[in-house]
Amino acid sequence: MQQKQDIKGFTILELLVVITIVAIVSAVGYPNFMEWSKDRKVRKASEQIASMLTNINTQLQRGNFQYVQFQIIPGGISSTTLKTKGMYQDTYSEKISVENFKLKDLCSKDDANWDVTVQEIVIETPVHTEKQGSVCFSKDGTKFLQTGSLEKQYAFFVNGEEVLDYALVCSESNAKKIGNKCDLKTLGKDPGLEKPAYLVLWSRFGTITKYKRGKSDWTIR
Repeated sequence: MQQKQDIKGFTILELLVVITIVAIVSAVGYPNFMEWSKDRKVRKASEQIASMLTNINTQLQRGNFQYVQFQIIPGGISSTTLKTKGMYQDTYSEKISVENFKLKDLCSKDDANWDVTVQEIVIETPVHTEKQGSVCFSKDGTKFLQTGSLEKQYAFFVNGEEVLDYALVCSESNAKKIGNKCDLKTLGKDPGLEKPAYLVLWSRFGTITKYKRGKSDWTIR
């Protein structure tokens, strides 16, 4: 009986102390977790873009295709479709032999113009445009072309160098403040483009470079 009487539970004061500590830890940790989660989502989207571009250009260099395309199809602030397509040598030769051939016709957005859709994924982040755009590559870089919203992109500087060929992803919450897209023209403004934001650059030869937005500039990843 004596042993039973010695067993005590928490007092109300002790419970209040524990609850207060838990509340303080949660208040400090939750915002940090949310920022980490937001950054992770945007970073993953940029890595998927870079991976698709690298993969299709690798197949191009290996001779699997004569001409390839990377396509961005915005579907709203939380959904962007990405596609890569390939064109075989015979199809390519047939198309460029047509009278009054134009390179823009070759880099068509029409799926029927291409032999194979190599990859198609949906990323759950906004990009820097609300309209469809494509970039096409040839093995030697001579038939490089950007069409649609990627044709005449906003020019800006990354570490002192002018950039025109890129895709940009940011968070949904940031995009909602600046026109429902990752608008580079708002950099330095309030409201404006803010972290997390990731940039994927490409060259006519298929070289891919990734950047992360820092406090005042872009840092290479």
